[in-house]
Amino acid sequence: MPEDQDVSRNEGRDTCTELQMAEAHLQQAEADLTAAQGAEKIAAREIDAAAQEIHEAEEHHHQEIHFEVDGEPCETTKHELTPNRIIEEFGKKNPADHYLVQIVAGHTDSYQGKGDVPIKMHNCMNFQIVSTGPKPVSHGPIATGVGVFLDGLRAMGYDPKLLQGKPDHVVFDYCVPSGRFTGRSVRLGFVVPTDFPMTTPTGPHVSPGIHPSHPAGDVGHPLGGVHDSQSAAFQQGAGGDWQYWSRPYPDWTTSKKTAVAYMSHIYRLWDTQ
Repeated sequence: MPEDQDVSRNEGRDTCTELQMAEAHLQQAEADLTAAQGAEKIAAREIDAAAQEIHEAEEHHHQEIHFEVDGEPCETTKHELTPNRIIEEFGKKNPADHYLVQIVAGHTDSYQGKGDVPIKMHNCMNFQIVSTGPKPVSHGPIATGVGVFLDGLRAMGYDPKLLQGKPDHVVFDYCVPSGRFTGRSVRLGFVVPTDFPMTTPTGPHVSPGIHPSHPAGDVGHPLGGVHDSQSAAFQQGAGGDWQYWSRPYPDWTTSKKTAVAYMSHIYRLWDTQ
């Protein structure tokens, strides 16, 4: 075979090889482009999903949280509040002579002494503000009597009434804030001494009756010292079923001697049912 024909044939083979390699490169490049386009679409979807998550998180961050303080509905966008802030802003009371408790599934968590420790807020939290009593201030003679007790109750938001013909018998509606009867509406009755706050009211008288009659105190609170016979005046004057709980205020002489302090005692009686 002539040499020039052999060279031409080799050059043809080389050209075919180069074309095949170029076509292979082109196919690979097209495959890479297709894969890149697919990855770009996936990345775009992931970016959209992440943006949606950020939007939802921002909405959640600013969402109002609903809770209760002393039975009153409250709301906030803050995800943390201190007990003192709740007492002052939502309870409209002075943290200097109040502390906060949280009612959780029939029991309470006290924040006494923890007024500046943040609480993580969430929906449906239930708080009760408990008074330690105001600081005693001397401004002349101390006011005494049933009127002082009534004024104290009204300042706490209650609507006390006197039984007709019984100027020392006080009755008002009460929503149980804590303990196993949380949320139950009852009526409370008290016989208020004329020298209140030097002497505490008797009681409480409770309607309707909560416990079986058990006059003896041998089993202690909450089942002992429950009388049916001592609430006749309330049954006649206010109607309904009543019973009397013999629950003296412990250490009244060293307390702040206010209606608020006495109602804190009543709160504890319900909390420990």
